[in-house]
Amino acid sequence: MCDNDVKHTPDCNLKKSVYGVIQGVPSREETLGDIVMALLRSGQIISRRTICLKLIGRIEAATDQTMHAHLSDVMRLILRNHSL
Repeated sequence: MCDNDVKHTPDCNLKKSVYGVIQGVPSREETLGDIVMALLRSGQIISRRTICLKLIGRIEAATDQTMHAHLSDVMRLILRNHSL
């Protein structure tokens, strides 16, 4: 996670406080990669809109509170970067 990072960032500290050391929760990159691969396999266009729609579907289907929080974090990441 963040333990091996040379520089600890506020984002790193947030991850530790929110998730702790949780096994089975993928990284944000893994989640986004999985969503992009699913969109490619289904022949859909890769865009912020299609990724957000897929994420919304996963958030609604999430039964585990930890996964729900993880997916919401990924959604916030995408929406935050939209203004850049």
